Amino acid sequence: MMTPSLQIQQTSTLTGLRSHRPELQIRQQSPDLHINQDHHGLVEISTTAGRMYIDQTEAFADANLVPALRQNQEYLASGNKKAAQFIARTVQQGDQMMQIENGTGALARISKVNSETPEKQATLGYMPRSMDRVKFQYQPSDVSIRVNPKPVDIQIDRKEVQVDIPKWQTDTYIRQKNQISFQVVGSKVNLGI
Repeated sequence: MMTPSLQIQQTSTLTGLRSHRPELQIRQQSPDLHINQDHHGLVEISTTAGRMYIDQTEAFADANLVPALRQNQEYLASGNKKAAQFIARTVQQGDQMMQIENGTGALARISKVNSETPEKQATLGYMPRSMDRVKFQYQPSDVSIRVNPKPVDIQIDRKEVQVDIPKWQTDTYIRQKNQISFQVVGSKVNLGI
């Protein structure tokens, strides 16, 4: 005889997790940068004019364009020189005349020298005689550079970092409910008892 058996079927409860994880957001705006510098009067440059001095006194003297005082001094010096030459020649000729008794022919020689006119000579001349008769003197210009540095004004307007951290959320739910069922297997059971 078969005895009846009781068969139990059971299913466990299954839970599920549903997670929501939004992303972390970091934002920062670029900073504002302001740079100011006054450039007015930063560099000062000053120059003095160059000067050229030209002395043409000797070149003018070659062309006989001299002041009256200098011309008088030159005439005086030339007259003194010619007078000294005349005196020297006269003394020399006097010495020769003192020896006339020796028969040296001094009188003929002196007469010949005094009667001759000097030979005229033509020469080529330049006006002025040479380039060194004009004197140049040059004083170069001076350049002065002065720099007055001005301070630089730098202002930075920083922007704060904005960090947005949203809340993570996890929800639980029941995927499967628990169940239990009983079943008699094998023979018939008198349910009336």
